[in-house]
Amino acid sequence: MARFQYGGQALIEGVLMRGRYALAVALRHPDGSIVWATERLDIGLRSRRAMRLPFLRGLVVLYDTIVTGTRWLVRSATLQAVAQEQAQTAAKRGGGAAGGAGTGAAGSLLHSIVRLPLVPIVGAASDETPGPAASGANYSDPDETPAKPNAAEEGFGKGYAVAVGGMLVVTLAFGIAIFFLLPLFLAQATVGRVDQGFGLQLSEGLIRVVIFIGYLLIVSRTPDVRRTFEYHGAEHMSIHTLEAGDPLTVEAARKYPTAHPRCGTEFLVVVLIVSILAFAVVGKLSPLWLIVSRVILIPVIAAVSYELLQLGARHRSHRLVRWLWSPGIWVQMITTRQPSDDMIEVALVSLQRALVADGNPIPEGSAVLACRPLSAQKDLGAEREGDAAGAPEGDSEGDSEGGAAAADGEAGAGAAGSPRSADL
Repeated sequence: MARFQYGGQALIEGVLMRGRYALAVALRHPDGSIVWATERLDIGLRSRRAMRLPFLRGLVVLYDTIVTGTRWLVRSATLQAVAQEQAQTAAKRGGGAAGGAGTGAAGSLLHSIVRLPLVPIVGAASDETPGPAASGANYSDPDETPAKPNAAEEGFGKGYAVAVGGMLVVTLAFGIAIFFLLPLFLAQATVGRVDQGFGLQLSEGLIRVVIFIGYLLIVSRTPDVRRTFEYHGAEHMSIHTLEAGDPLTVEAARKYPTAHPRCGTEFLVVVLIVSILAFAVVGKLSPLWLIVSRVILIPVIAAVSYELLQLGARHRSHRLVRWLWSPGIWVQMITTRQPSDDMIEVALVSLQRALVADGNPIPEGSAVLACRPLSAQKDLGAEREGDAAGAPEGDSEGDSEGGAAAADGEAGAGAAGSPRSADL
């Protein structure tokens, strides 16, 4: 059976899983239930074969992780915020605590903005960009009009895209300023006074590492981020379970570590190392061009780092490779935490829905977990049933030979057999 490496990302009270053709999201609703949603990936630029070439695929995956991850991070925050605001409003009308009905919503959204730089840390993409959909796949029904979801489950309404776009710009600006430009300025103000050569590049890289680790240590002390890191651990544990061919249950997931060799945290550690070498090659430049080089080289560094990450993941059985990549595992001691059982349940639902949406069977004996759609939508997995033709000729990697498993919209249990997939 061909294999495809699934990727994942921790959200606010939820987990996102990326498959080959679709992604799935599962969230713990404020009422205690688990809600899920699926979304196509095999459309637009991401479906083009050229975008799966080495180095180009890393840029597509990084873009998808940041943009899609930010959108779902904001949406998951909105779900919690609006529900909290509604509860406070109801309490006020019922004679409870007065005032501050919107404080909870605003506070939760503010926390989500603070956590936006964590998107590439707690997120991780699959091993390549999505391929074209299997022939015969039908994701839409023009005769079906989905029911309109309520405000708590839809996001910001008409201003949602604008809000996400604004937050994304802020996130990218913050990340570049803090993790690339600030280390350059500090290195120039110290070591740069006596050494404009490799010593400057090395000191800049070390300062970048200190800032990165310091940022993680500071944000990890907040309760909200700690919970996100616990969901991050649940995401990794569920993928480890799938890799091992075990049934997707809480008990089986408990056997596995919270760290994973292709985690987004490890990707950023590789980025830090590659950036030292890349900026050393650039050498001495004027102050303006030093700043420009730090910005325009980010895509190059990201593309090279992604390929190195994939190379390391494929050869983790070698002792030297494990030693070289061990800093990424060490840093995950900060960005992942032991989750509770209910967090693992959310991760398992997300992974099950991703498998079904891809037309892959769920391992026999997997947990049947109660869940419901986030909003009325087509079940991508059900629509893929019967697609025996697979992907177009020459693009079979990642397709399941077993076809689609029948999905219960309230549970997500499936048939025997599992694609041997890996988490990022």
